[in-house]
Amino acid sequence: MRWFFGTFAVVTAVLFLSFVAWIATRVLHADSANYVVGQIMIYDLCAVAVIMAYSAFVGGWHLWEKLTGRMEAEAEADERAGSPPGSAP
Repeated sequence: MRWFFGTFAVVTAVLFLSFVAWIATRVLHADSANYVVGQIMIYDLCAVAVIMAYSAFVGGWHLWEKLTGRMEAEAEADERAGSPPGSAP
């Protein structure tokens, strides 16, 4: 799960820095640079949308498992097998 938070941090940092760069290029009337920064912002916002879709999918998956009782069934099976909860085989 570390990869997710690393990716989220990079995407957020790029979005913030590109927003600052977009303001700077607007103030300096650097139109071609402003266009490039705008394109970077668009691609970065697409990356944000992908991350949000992934988070929604994983959250929905866990909610579905919680509502259908699969998480509890797996925990009971682990307890019967003698392994502590959350340990990987």
